Amino acid sequence: MRRTALPLSAALLMTAAQAAPDPGGRWEGTAEIPGAPLPLVVDLARTPAGVLQGSVILPGRAVKGAPLQAISASDAGLGFGLAAAFNAPADAAPQVRLHWQADGSLAGEWLQAGMSAPLRLQRTGGPQIDLPIAATALTPALLGRWVGRYELGGYPREVTLTLSNGPAGLGAGELVVVGKRRTELAIDHVVQGREFLTLKASSANYRIEGRYAADRIEGQVLQGPFEAAIVLRRAAPGATP
Repeated sequence: MRRTALPLSAALLMTAAQAAPDPGGRWEGTAEIPGAPLPLVVDLARTPAGVLQGSVILPGRAVKGAPLQAISASDAGLGFGLAAAFNAPADAAPQVRLHWQADGSLAGEWLQAGMSAPLRLQRTGGPQIDLPIAATALTPALLGRWVGRYELGGYPREVTLTLSNGPAGLGAGELVVVGKRRTELAIDHVVQGREFLTLKASSANYRIEGRYAADRIEGQVLQGPFEAAIVLRRAAPGATP
């Protein structure tokens, strides 16, 4: 019995030592993209419920605190997407796939448009996550239908925006954009401040940001690398969309 006790204790200690590493912290490194190396800073931490969340800083692209998407962590490594950092749809945005190294670093690949580049991240300190601004409800002054237009690539887009408060009491809406084709998007994240308004359709990484008044929303449309000025006005009662 004494002979088997020691190996069993050693096995338990080895199992504990081999538990999945904690990815929490600030990580820094450079994606070695040929001709255009890209430094990045990644912050990761768990919520009180144990959910892993994170944000990224890309100094070379003037991006600070963009949230990470589809974060996955295991005893093998770490992965996440960068759709928000590049204002791109999730299926077209860069992806990062990393593996734990013996020295505690993470090494792997930066994947984008069918190409890959080496990437290694070193932990440099505690996490400093920039959390996304929480969604809010909309005041009655913004509820209802708005119409406007913007130009992109020399082509006009007619916009109809309908705003409401959803079942959870948070702002929501529907957006119809008609240009060369008709696009319908669900507004799923709304932030209303004292003067500023942000509307996001996450499925297309589409945002409207700007100031609002009693009968006017004026700001910018942002989608992918594109940006255009937009003015929306409250639709007249009974007007046809």
